[in-house]
Amino acid sequence: MATAHKTGARSALGGLLHSPSLPVLLTFAAMAIGLAALVPLIQSSGATSRAGQIRQLEEERTGWQARIRELELDVAQQGSLDRIEREAKTRLKMEQPKESHYIAVPVPAPEQHRLPSRYLPPAPPHPDTSASLWHDLWGWLPLP
Repeated sequence: MATAHKTGARSALGGLLHSPSLPVLLTFAAMAIGLAALVPLIQSSGATSRAGQIRQLEEERTGWQARIRELELDVAQQGSLDRIEREAKTRLKMEQPKESHYIAVPVPAPEQHRLPSRYLPPAPPHPDTSASLWHDLWGWLPLP
């Protein structure tokens, strides 16, 4: 029987299958696939935790808004005329005046705003009556 010697022309795939690095390569490939499968899980868990934080902050904002409404109500109650009159009579021992004197002022009353000044539109700018820059620079020259 004649045997033929194998030449060094082995296929690349055949060499890879019989090489000792094949298990290492398969291990790395399996790890890469496993890590790629974890990426969506990590992203969805991050999104879920952010949604929980947003919901918690919205609840906290709602609580603060309710507290603001309570304080606004308290301010309105503290400023009511009935309460002020009652406090003046009981705590400060004040009473209604026996005589009323009215003084006429020849000036019109100021315009009353129903809103605080910070909510009113800005006042129109006053026209600048000073001379222009050119007039200031060249105004000292005598003109014919």
